[in-house]
Amino acid sequence: MMGKCQFIKYHIRSRLTFYLLFAFNGIILVLFAFLFEEAADILYYALTIMTFVTIIMVIWDLVRSYHSYNSAFLYGEITPSSPLEFYLAQALESARESQLSQSEEERKRYTDLMDYYTLWVHQIKTPIAASQLLLQDVSDSKTRALLEQEVFKIDSYTNLVLQYLRLENFHDDLQLRQVTLEDLVKEVVRKHSLFFIQKGLTINLHDLDVKVVSDEKWLLVIIEQVLSNSLKYTKSGGIEIYFKDNGLHLKDSGIGIKNSDILRVFERGFSGYNGRLTQQSSGLGLYLSKKIVDQLGHDISISSQVGQGTTVSIHFQKQKLAIDY
Repeated sequence: MMGKCQFIKYHIRSRLTFYLLFAFNGIILVLFAFLFEEAADILYYALTIMTFVTIIMVIWDLVRSYHSYNSAFLYGEITPSSPLEFYLAQALESARESQLSQSEEERKRYTDLMDYYTLWVHQIKTPIAASQLLLQDVSDSKTRALLEQEVFKIDSYTNLVLQYLRLENFHDDLQLRQVTLEDLVKEVVRKHSLFFIQKGLTINLHDLDVKVVSDEKWLLVIIEQVLSNSLKYTKSGGIEIYFKDNGLHLKDSGIGIKNSDILRVFERGFSGYNGRLTQQSSGLGLYLSKKIVDQLGHDISISSQVGQGTTVSIHFQKQKLAIDY
């Protein structure tokens, strides 16, 4: 309804000269009828014919214009009715074709780039797996442990790139269902057990026997990124992971985060003071976690004190969803 009213308004505005000319001619005829009474009947008759013909022309023009308007609005088909409109239609069509061509080129470049990095990630997995096997032949246990840590980091960073690439097709394999947090947390802790042992850190898991609505695979990525960060910046003490107030909390006794960095830790590529200090941050882990959390409909927050540690909290929605059990 709003579209039709808008069309009528613009149609009248575009034909304003015609309507004013008709009104002016009508006024002249009426004026002449009063001035020349002997010809009044003829003038009234002429005015009636002119009015009737004008009404027919207005209706015909209105129907034709509305049909063109619908074609342009629904199908992008524009029928020029003047040399200027013809020129504008040609310019618009040329701009549209140029934009489509540019978009197609950009899409192809982006697809090629994605294919290249995906292939690169899968190819580099082979030497990583080979390195892990070769480490078993290292006789010195301390050297082997250090090398295992470095190979594990390479593998983790490679997975981070792969997860970043997959984020573009996030909804293709999204499966929301009830997930047991304890199983996921223990899986991630086992995967990083080497770092707990090497650094002599404690791990305290409690109150995790709960189920939340999420995607198991992507939630595992979030927990792994957060735990990896905690291990990276915690040299002594330990890490506590627990569930409270509808949120999963990972609390460490690490170096903490400066107040000036807290608001920017989820920005892409931001490593902050700690990253510059240790030269260990890629600036992608927390950014990726935030992107995944937003897509899943969860929330993530960080509280920290320099020298005392950091707590990262993943908050889950309470509302019921249509999920797979």
